[in-house]
Amino acid sequence: MNTGRRTGLFMRAGALAALLLLGACDREPEVDTVEQAKPALPPAIIPPAEVADPAAPPSYEVGIATAASDRNRAKEKCTEKSGRLRALCEAEADAAFSSAEAGLEDLRGNQQ
Repeated sequence: MNTGRRTGLFMRAGALAALLLLGACDREPEVDTVEQAKPALPPAIIPPAEVADPAAPPSYEVGIATAASDRNRAKEKCTEKSGRLRALCEAEADAAFSSAEAGLEDLRGNQQ
């Protein structure tokens, strides 16, 4: 006997929830007036096209990282060899890195 009363309450609550949802969907979203008052971002001080010259030599950091990467790749290939050939291959990779490092010394900053 009490179940009929509960069912009626749930039906009314469900109908009320549906009406509230429909009413909420009909509204436009509220926008904070502070966000509307924000100015647009100013333009960059240096346009991106003027940042670096692609014809210029790389910086010391880029050059040394490239040389180290080349050495690591060469040493990985050396692991496939055995014995004296491997030692010779690793020595050549180290020599190439040292040569590249010496060539980059003039680009190195803070040489006091």
